[in-house]
Amino acid sequence: MDLGLTGKVALVTGSSAGIGFSIAQGLAKEGCKLVICGRNLEKIQQAEKSLIQEFPNLEIFSLTADVHQANECEKLVNLSLDKFGAIDILINNSEGASFSSQAVEQLSDDDWRGVFEAKLLGYIRMSNLVLPTMKNQKWGRIINIVGTSGKEPSSLLIKSGVANAAIMNFTKAVAMQAAKFNVLITAINPGVIDTPRHRQYLEIAAQEENQTPDIIRAKITNAIPIGRLGFSSEVANIVVFLSSECASYITGVTIAIDGGLSASAF
Repeated sequence: MDLGLTGKVALVTGSSAGIGFSIAQGLAKEGCKLVICGRNLEKIQQAEKSLIQEFPNLEIFSLTADVHQANECEKLVNLSLDKFGAIDILINNSEGASFSSQAVEQLSDDDWRGVFEAKLLGYIRMSNLVLPTMKNQKWGRIINIVGTSGKEPSSLLIKSGVANAAIMNFTKAVAMQAAKFNVLITAINPGVIDTPRHRQYLEIAAQEENQTPDIIRAKITNAIPIGRLGFSSEVANIVVFLSSECASYITGVTIAIDGGLSASAF
């Protein structure tokens, strides 16, 4: 199947490892030009090296950028446009707030500002910066990597859950505005994906429940109808599809990739 992605310029934030790196791999495989970024210079350089080894003809631009900072977002977009002359696809991918067992009344205003300034405003800023270019060229894709806590709250992810719910609302609202320009905006809610961040969650949950991480992992796995954790590559597959011409009538939706774990019908 021709996905129509050859030569498209894709900017993937948080792409030095985990889900972001797998998404970059998937887009490179389909012939995209890539902009990858992360906060750690060594990690992003290693990611670039790995991608070039796998795809020798890949056109790639890598740089350090913290998309939690407004000036860093602007720098990232401007340098990407200088390099390739366009941004056709934006993948907003960023870690949420740290896991916490604090009661909500223990969270300060600064705690809330921190999570909103990071993931939520980071996604909003990056979207705002690429939308003019996408609208002018009458083609674009923005895909927000969110998380299931926005629909199904977790006591360890209160801050992330509130921010994620806001991102899903933002996705729908902006998709309605941008559709007439053939700019399609969607969101992905990864479930339990086997990443370094998930392994961090296991450690914290194990301490909370006075169990071992393996026991916590087994409990989680048993609750997933498919019976296993997901892989980053499985998230990447749906992101690549949504980036493509094959998804030309899909916008404004949030899609769960969770092995059937989510209990909600919508």
